[in-house]
Amino acid sequence: MMPRRLFPRLVLLLGAVLALNSLIGLLLVLATTRDAALQYAVRSFETKIAAADALLGQADRGAADARLQALGIEHRLQPPAAAPRLPPFHRQIERELQLHLPGRSLRLVEAPQPMQWISAERAADGWIGISLLSLRGPLRWSTTLGLVASLLLTFGAAAWYARSLLRPLRTLAAAAPGLAAGEPAPSLPRHAATEIVELATALDRAAADTRTVARERQLMLAGLSHDLRTPLARLVLALELVDGDAAVRAGMAIDLAELDAILDQFIAFVRDGRDEPGQTIDLGALLDDALTAQQRAGRQWQRSGEASVRLYAKPLALRRAIDNLLENGVRHGAAPFEVKLYTTATDAVLSVRDGGPGVAAEALSGLGRPFHRADNSSACTGSGLGLATVARIAAWHGGALHLRNRAEGGFEAELHLVAARS
Repeated sequence: MMPRRLFPRLVLLLGAVLALNSLIGLLLVLATTRDAALQYAVRSFETKIAAADALLGQADRGAADARLQALGIEHRLQPPAAAPRLPPFHRQIERELQLHLPGRSLRLVEAPQPMQWISAERAADGWIGISLLSLRGPLRWSTTLGLVASLLLTFGAAAWYARSLLRPLRTLAAAAPGLAAGEPAPSLPRHAATEIVELATALDRAAADTRTVARERQLMLAGLSHDLRTPLARLVLALELVDGDAAVRAGMAIDLAELDAILDQFIAFVRDGRDEPGQTIDLGALLDDALTAQQRAGRQWQRSGEASVRLYAKPLALRRAIDNLLENGVRHGAAPFEVKLYTTATDAVLSVRDGGPGVAAEALSGLGRPFHRADNSSACTGSGLGLATVARIAAWHGGALHLRNRAEGGFEAELHLVAARS
């Protein structure tokens, strides 16, 4: 089964190519040199046999044996027992020698070392033993070392190539959320492949187009909101000046306030903080300020968890996100209202909980999308942009917004932010 990741694929590909190349080279060497090596070995044996026959024919047998030993030739009256199973190449040498030396007896043994024994020219002189240089051990070691060295070279080449290829891709992958939101493409290493550079350039153009569209949308919505504020202000003033049913006037005032709040949500959604400079802040202090504002409005929140959490963030945008979470809990939930600040190994987490009925299971997955409300009835107020604004601000901080119903009852919104971002 083909691996899914690029690095093991490169290693597998290079290793397979190297193994196939080595196999083809070995087969070619065997095919082109086997006959030559066989004939050379046979001629070398014939030369030594002729020299041994000549030495054994000398009268001084002691000197002859010493000379044979110096040449690496053994002399015995009876040879060792022949080996039942021998390498094919040794068998071929034996067959060729039998053709070149008819009438001579041959016996091939393997222990304690490979030896080819040939009966002497005169039967009384016994047998001549000539060593067969065993290449199996050196070949095994050389083959093993060659394969290990090839594997290390393959792994090193694959690691270097995969690193040079994957680093720019990982850089682009890490920057993908920002690119989708319109941030410029990150700079790539100088050795990045041309195709990856072209991809980064195309993504940068797409991000520029996104920035242009977002800027135009921001200007349009901001202008629209500003233009609507003027007639709303006149309506509020006119409502104070006219006489009429107090209940009708109170309802109209509530509607006008709701329209004004919706315009505020539109402006907050458009101003998601992308242009605000970041700085190191204390999330605990920012939360305490938001809770103080809630208390002045007569809303009681129970604060728990860590008192101070330092992180790199955009304070104005993050304050809007906290305010939206608190307002969402008060507007759609019920007491008791709780907020907890804590940290994990990588994140700072702000948990906002309420004791209300929660959200229907079929509507939970859609929360956080623009203009989506859990309750679409006329009794439900708001534009559906509060949680969507929080989700956008969380994404700009490298975090996320998690929404769920609590098992013990109520609703919980968790704002996850990167705790150690610089």
